[in-house]
Amino acid sequence: MDTSSSQVPDVAVTHELVRARLEVATEAAQLGLWDWDLTTDALQWDARSRTLYGQDDMPLTGLVSDFARTVHPDDQAPIAELLQRAIAERGTLEAEFRTVHPDGSERILYARGQVLVDASGAAVRMVGTNSDVTELRRAQRQTAQDAERLGRLVEVARALGDAETEQAVLEVVNGAASEVFGASSAALVLHTGEPGPRALRTLTSAYDEAFGASVAFLPADVPLPAVHTATTGTSWFVTSRAEAPAAFAAGAPIWAASGTDAVGCVPLFSDDGVAGALSIGFPGPRPWREPDRALLTTFGSLTAQALRRIWARTAELRALHSARQTAAQQTALVALAQSLELAESEEGVLAVIAGGGVGLLGACGAVLCLHSEVLEDGGLRALTARFSDGAVRADVSELPAGVPLPMVDAAATGRAHFLPDRAAALALFPGREQEVAELLEAAGTHACAALALTDAGVVVGSLALFLDRDHTWTSDEQALVRAFTALAATALSRIHAQEAERAANAAVRRFSETLQRSLLTRPPEPDHLHLAVRYLPAAAEAQVGGDWYDAFMVGDGATSIVVGDVTGHDREAAAAMGQMRNLLRGIAHVSGAEPAQVLSSLDAAVRDLDVGAMATVLLVKVVQTPEMKRRGERLLRWSNAGHPPPLLVGPDGRARYLESEPELLIGLAPDVPRTAHEVPLEPGSTLLLFSDGLVERRGAPLDEGLAWLAHTVEGLHEATVEEICDELLRQVGAQVEDDVAIVALRAYPEDAPRPPEAGPEISPVS
Repeated sequence: MDTSSSQVPDVAVTHELVRARLEVATEAAQLGLWDWDLTTDALQWDARSRTLYGQDDMPLTGLVSDFARTVHPDDQAPIAELLQRAIAERGTLEAEFRTVHPDGSERILYARGQVLVDASGAAVRMVGTNSDVTELRRAQRQTAQDAERLGRLVEVARALGDAETEQAVLEVVNGAASEVFGASSAALVLHTGEPGPRALRTLTSAYDEAFGASVAFLPADVPLPAVHTATTGTSWFVTSRAEAPAAFAAGAPIWAASGTDAVGCVPLFSDDGVAGALSIGFPGPRPWREPDRALLTTFGSLTAQALRRIWARTAELRALHSARQTAAQQTALVALAQSLELAESEEGVLAVIAGGGVGLLGACGAVLCLHSEVLEDGGLRALTARFSDGAVRADVSELPAGVPLPMVDAAATGRAHFLPDRAAALALFPGREQEVAELLEAAGTHACAALALTDAGVVVGSLALFLDRDHTWTSDEQALVRAFTALAATALSRIHAQEAERAANAAVRRFSETLQRSLLTRPPEPDHLHLAVRYLPAAAEAQVGGDWYDAFMVGDGATSIVVGDVTGHDREAAAAMGQMRNLLRGIAHVSGAEPAQVLSSLDAAVRDLDVGAMATVLLVKVVQTPEMKRRGERLLRWSNAGHPPPLLVGPDGRARYLESEPELLIGLAPDVPRTAHEVPLEPGSTLLLFSDGLVERRGAPLDEGLAWLAHTVEGLHEATVEEICDELLRQVGAQVEDDVAIVALRAYPEDAPRPPEAGPEISPVS
């Protein structure tokens, strides 16, 4: 068997196999093959290479010059240089260049070749491949651009971190939208927290003023991608209006008016959910690759982070401001309450409200609208403050009950009104809008608050505050106005009660003073004795009470002097004073008894006649028997039922109190014996009887008042008794806290004529 033929390879078969393998490899790699004979300059290339060079329909010369026909003019010289270098170095060619196809499109090709040499080392051939790397290079450039844009976002993040306001964030967003994305516009669509047509607000500076104003506030159902994103949190990447989802068709006019075609919208999230949307627009169509979407989403996250920081800081500052404002309001309320405690009239209450209270709210005026007992048909008195127009104040000083004003309604119905503008006031009085408008226009007011003033649950009027601008009343402001109103109502209740009390006290005072002065008769002026009397009612009307004095002569010619003080300060005390005064005078005159016996009899009569009162009483009797008269002597006898002691000033001007052991007031224990006391009354001596109102002062001990009186009278011992009384009243002043009664007696020597300053002798007893 001849096997020699099987050992010899079939060259043709081998060549075809290699060729087949090469075709498979080049097809898989999308490579074109070429072969350049350097000795003849002949170029052979396969169909794929011709396609890559755009020369499918071009006639070929078979020379290397065919290759250069479609190489980009700018790349021909560099390619020629690379070819020559590879040939010279007998090495490898690697070149990337552009080709221009007959339709004008450009492609990027990558050529790789190897120089072949002969036995002598001369370069004789170059074989190689071509491949189209256009898409690869575009993808690489896009990746680089995406990386660069992502890098720019780092700078954007820094800028957003420095932004302190929403407007500053918008400025950063506008710059980034243009520089990073190439967008023509950008907008922030944010929630307002309000329902209806102002549910969303738009921050943008990319549109003209008219369009910007038209989209400044938007309802939540406007069919636009940005609105949908802001309300649902769904991102939208629309390549053009023409390709927008049907749901946005109704919003096409607004979209077109914005001058944008393609848009990208991503949500802005807060801690509570979707807070709005970031929208960027392009004037023409724009494809949205996945990297573009991711980049815009990242941009939205950075923007939302900056906004959350600003909102948190704003909320923090608002809370701080609110806390400070609350503290200031609380301080003002305390000061207001203190000032209202000092107010003594309705006008004073209004002045406090207008001066302190209104200032916290920036009101232009305040009105106290009060029910009047003198106006007909339930009319109201209006006290106004801080209105500039005096005519307005005069016009509203008296108001009929049916005037269509919120303050009148509050006073009539007890309803509270917090009205933000005139329209709200007009709505309160349907059918009378014109009348209301004219009243508000005349007063120059817009927003107002009117609340009822109550006293023991009864509406007595209203307090109204007026602003010269529209204003929405916050809950804190409403609480503040309610506090103002409550404080004002309390102050007015106190003032009205005091006025009623003063009126009642004035009636008591008039009665008491009339009764007292009818009983305080002119004292007698016996021979060589001079009496002066004074009575000063208490400054406080409610303090008019039962102080009295009396001086009279009994049947034996002795002079009796009385000063007393019935406990209490009212009409009953004054009446009891009259009874005691008459009882004592009658007992002393009829009995002719000594002071101790007279006071004991008075004590029994007060019990037996059920006078029902107690009193301090000092009874002094100037005694002079015929024998004593011949010797020019007098004697003081007295008894004291709990009254301040009499003050005796001797001829030498030295004063002393005729003190004794304290005894019970009249009306306490009638069966307890009274004690009599006596001292000589030297000629030239002065005796002073007085009520405790002369020496008692609030906050000062009684001894201090007694010491003052003794010292003062000692300094006046050369003066007449009239002058002494007048000077004492001058020094205590008109604002005494209790009634003051004074009886001063001067004893003159009987061996000389009666002094002129003593006046004529008046003696009812002959």
